[in-house]
Amino acid sequence: MKYSVQTNRIFGKDWLQYHPYDDVTSIDNYYIGLCNHVLKIILQSEIAKFIDNSKEEKKIACVLVSYFEDVISETQLFSAFTRLHNRMYGKKLPFYEISDDYYDDEVNIHDIYFLIWYQISVQNKDIIIDPCFENSEAFLDAVTEIDNLFNNEFEKAPQNDRLQKYLQTSADSDVKSVREKISFIACKSYLWESVFDNYIKEVLDKYKEKSKGKDIIVLDEHTEMKIYDQRIHFYFNEYLPLLSMRVNDYYAEVLGNENTEYQFIKNISKRIFGSFLIRKIERDGFLIEHLTSKKQLRLSNEYTSLQGIELIENETVLSLGLVKWKNDVWQNQGGCIINTLTELKGEDIISRHLFDDENQKLESIQQLEKAFLELTDGKRMVYFRGKRAYSEFHLKLARKHAKIVKPDITDQELDKTYKNLIAQIERNLPFEDDETFGIFFNSIGGIEIYMEGVISCMKDKNNPYYDAHDEFDLCDLIIIDTFSKEFINYILENDLINLNCGDYENPDMFKIIMENLDFLLRFYRRSQYFSEPRVSIV
Repeated sequence: MKYSVQTNRIFGKDWLQYHPYDDVTSIDNYYIGLCNHVLKIILQSEIAKFIDNSKEEKKIACVLVSYFEDVISETQLFSAFTRLHNRMYGKKLPFYEISDDYYDDEVNIHDIYFLIWYQISVQNKDIIIDPCFENSEAFLDAVTEIDNLFNNEFEKAPQNDRLQKYLQTSADSDVKSVREKISFIACKSYLWESVFDNYIKEVLDKYKEKSKGKDIIVLDEHTEMKIYDQRIHFYFNEYLPLLSMRVNDYYAEVLGNENTEYQFIKNISKRIFGSFLIRKIERDGFLIEHLTSKKQLRLSNEYTSLQGIELIENETVLSLGLVKWKNDVWQNQGGCIINTLTELKGEDIISRHLFDDENQKLESIQQLEKAFLELTDGKRMVYFRGKRAYSEFHLKLARKHAKIVKPDITDQELDKTYKNLIAQIERNLPFEDDETFGIFFNSIGGIEIYMEGVISCMKDKNNPYYDAHDEFDLCDLIIIDTFSKEFINYILENDLINLNCGDYENPDMFKIIMENLDFLLRFYRRSQYFSEPRVSIV
């Protein structure tokens, strides 16, 4: 045993971090007792060797019992994931062969396996954990003991009606109520809590200072506002490692598509931030206009802090975070800075591309793709050495693209337009003069540059820099989020890369990873899973 159960006992404060209330009831006491029983199994078993510290052992115990409470209380937090996974991949869970006796409304041993893998993996982002845990019989025995414990308690475990009721929403729910539920899912629900915890630690690390040899976090009013704003960003913009889903999407699936508010919750937008001129003050809100694009929005005053502040039409500028809510009405989420047009002295440079036309971006990428494929004789991947080779290729591409966009443009006009382009490109390239690299054209994102470490492993017949002795680690290919999923899928589908699978004891790891590739790409990339056009509309 690594630690004594007594020193690692789970108390109310540990349990309540996964719940939206602050007091312990008799129902909570039942589940806390169950947590301590599960913790004892973990500490005395093979499970503990896969966990870094006692804090994580307690978290895993709480997560597993929260899952049990979720099944008993029919709150749908985990079954939302299995439904979605089944919809996307035709099976309830990744990794495991699920038998016919898997039931959504009961405890399943593979769910326990998966939740242990998930919790450990969230804390170890630089390695793919073996989801079979090296096929350890001792590990399986411990999981089986936890599964048996849950099954023995299944008929007498109390439903948490309080949590079940809290998660519901209806058409008359106000902005504050819906926002609180989104906040709970994001920060405290057992599938998101560790993700948020890691995120907020990274945010706080930015404000650490050395004092007497120790790291301390120095907070002032301005810093606290920035941290608060980062929390709001997490609620509306961050993605869960499970299936690359935003909080509102996941909450909608928890409610289920039969809920009247399902579509509204799913349609809540990401939070944007920009500067807007108040054009008209109305009883229930404002007509505001984005300074740069002149796009007008309706801003509700239901959830703003503007009450009692003097606001002047066509003069007051609000720099604020906005989330699109119901009926094309936007809500203020996060900080709000009030200025005047005179004080700003010009357009809002930071958010000038906030409302760029996505169709125009896509059309621009398609035009560039056409030019690229014409230049490369239909090859989506080409290879070069050195800055000059890339710069010359980029110049040819720019000229060909210009001809596609504007067929009547002359060579003389192109000569003038691109006169100093090569020198400009070479000054800004992030690699050395003699480095080898590859250029991949992503149909969604545009041009991507990949460096020697992966290029030397690419057994493409058109790659002069391929070294048959070089191999690339499959796990690195998945975990390094600078590789787009389109690039990874392209080289794997076309068998263009030599791969190895590291030092796993499980001989089936390569097969497991490849069969669950898209799930793992979503898990390790989260928001980076989704490529976006890297162009701006001028």
